Amino acid sequence: MKKLILSIILSFSVAFVFGQNQPTFNPKTFTAEDEVIMTLDVTGTPMAGQTDVYLWMFSNDGVGGGKDALTNGQWGSSSESAKMTRVSGNIFTFKFTGTTLFGQSPAELINFGFLGKSKDGTKQTIDFKPFKFDPLVFTASQFRVFPAKMDYTDMTTVYFHQDLATDQNLQRMFDVKVTLTFYNDAATPTVVATRTALVATKESAMLYSYSFIPEKLITIPAGTKLGKFSYQFTGSVKDANGANVPTSGPVNEVTYTIFN
Repeated sequence: MKKLILSIILSFSVAFVFGQNQPTFNPKTFTAEDEVIMTLDVTGTPMAGQTDVYLWMFSNDGVGGGKDALTNGQWGSSSESAKMTRVSGNIFTFKFTGTTLFGQSPAELINFGFLGKSKDGTKQTIDFKPFKFDPLVFTASQFRVFPAKMDYTDMTTVYFHQDLATDQNLQRMFDVKVTLTFYNDAATPTVVATRTALVATKESAMLYSYSFIPEKLITIPAGTKLGKFSYQFTGSVKDANGANVPTSGPVNEVTYTIFN
């Protein structure tokens, strides 16, 4: 019985210590595109009393598609980019932006976790996880793209909110399709490929979309990286005689962000 009570007390003590040492974030909630300052108190952990604490970070714990942080280095020799800033005593901080830290786009990042360690990996804290990235919010507009930032290897969706259209022809447009044009990342971009008359999905009475992954839609020449793409919604309207007449919206350009 004494051993059982002692075991319960020790378990409670450990839980209490680590419960008190949960990291804090500024801002408290954030997306993968926001700059965040994380504060960690290593009191009560094997890292207590250390002057240098390095982070070992990982994304998407338990949900798949995760990556180690680009700053990690090797377990036995952490990168200096992973070193936390000592504020005082056992208090350390670290500044990061999710997309830059993991080399993943906002669409790919769901959560992250980490531990604090010595540079050589002989001491470490428990894993702190998972901490969720807030989904990106958008401001409704006539045309938009999701995610707001993406790599050319990502799934991308372009949208046409017909209820927000100001042009009369766009308000009346039907049989909606999309034209996509892809450009390389040269100093003077040139067209890699164009796809026309791609049938848009009618998500609701006044909302159209089209989703794509460039490498699934076009052939990208070996050694070529895409720098941007443009999209244009097209369709038809009825003229005074009831005949179908082609019409189209503006051409919108989107620049790719290279995450890795």
